[in-house]
Amino acid sequence: MPTEYKRKGSVKRCEWTVQQLSEAISAIETGRMGVREAGRQFGVPEATLRRRKKKRDIHSHNLGPSSALGPKNEMKIVSHIKKLQKHGFAPSRSFVRSMAFQLAEQLKLPHKFNRESCKAGYPWLESFLRRNKELTIRKSESVSTARSLAMNRSNVETYFSWLERTLTENDLMNKPGHIFNIDETDLQLNTRPEHVIAAKGSKNVVSISSAEKGETISVIVA
Repeated sequence: MPTEYKRKGSVKRCEWTVQQLSEAISAIETGRMGVREAGRQFGVPEATLRRRKKKRDIHSHNLGPSSALGPKNEMKIVSHIKKLQKHGFAPSRSFVRSMAFQLAEQLKLPHKFNRESCKAGYPWLESFLRRNKELTIRKSESVSTARSLAMNRSNVETYFSWLERTLTENDLMNKPGHIFNIDETDLQLNTRPEHVIAAKGSKNVVSISSAEKGETISVIVA
């Protein structure tokens, strides 16, 4: 299992910006300042200035070892998570860890994931979520398979067609006082909401479950 990288010392992670680094290196190269003075003036560590100036690298902001999968492959996982969520199958933390392991194996990438459990470790998952801030951990709302299949364009149009016909046949179109409001809710006894990984800002995160796994109680309030 990969260990989480923790930076030693009191320097906070990336207190400087790319703009500060660029201006500091420019001041050094034009001879206006020395490395130490530029570091103090622009708030960039002296060691960072020397290293970036030597490598001509002013855009990278990464500290510590890189991800086992790399940015491009992690974006594939992010995209797949969003696609699963869109279809009502927001993945659990365990599923995402398995996904990372399988991807690393398929691409033959060197990694330190657990080969016994065939999953990436929790430290990797925590780092993955920090690197991809568009994702977050949410508690899902369980929805039965029958309910998810029933909500489609054809069924909705049929419902309103029948409703209009019923109101017309019973002369109720202009008599709202003769129409009672009824609220129905289903209580599922078979599933417990689990924590899943979903896109940040999602209003409803659902997890489709099989109706055969338990009972559902319908409650109607008129």
